[in-house]
Amino acid sequence: MTTTTRQEPIPLPDIDLKDAAGFDWWTDVSIRFSDQDPNLHVNNTAFAQYAEAGRVDYLNAMRRHLGIEPRSALASVQISYVNQLHYPGNVRVGTRLLRLGNKSYTLGQGLFAGDRVVATSEAVLVFFDYAKNASREVPADLRRAFEEGAQLVPE
Repeated sequence: MTTTTRQEPIPLPDIDLKDAAGFDWWTDVSIRFSDQDPNLHVNNTAFAQYAEAGRVDYLNAMRRHLGIEPRSALASVQISYVNQLHYPGNVRVGTRLLRLGNKSYTLGQGLFAGDRVVATSEAVLVFFDYAKNASREVPADLRRAFEEGAQLVPE
């Protein structure tokens, strides 16, 4: 029989996702013509794609910089729309760890057009064992890296 020891979530500083100063990891995304709705605004579904691009970039960086494979499944996404966005242009997506729990973690994101915040997002991802089709505990090496203050910074 295996025993699971519950660990407290790692305390991380509170940040305002609308403030670009709270992010060290950035992903630049080009706004596509096809991202527009009939009112010539960027459609709300495109914001979800921009946030996804930032999450994927962040997780790929985690693999490269920390040598850790964060195999996880997306459990929930919440997006708050703050300002309109228009084509053409670029979106800068800031991504950072907000919470690291026992089996899940939360990434916070700010989406910016220049200095103007256009949306914020929080995504909960669950560590997952795809062979067993079940959630699993946070890998010890990942927990240790974040407890020691590991930061992902651009190359």
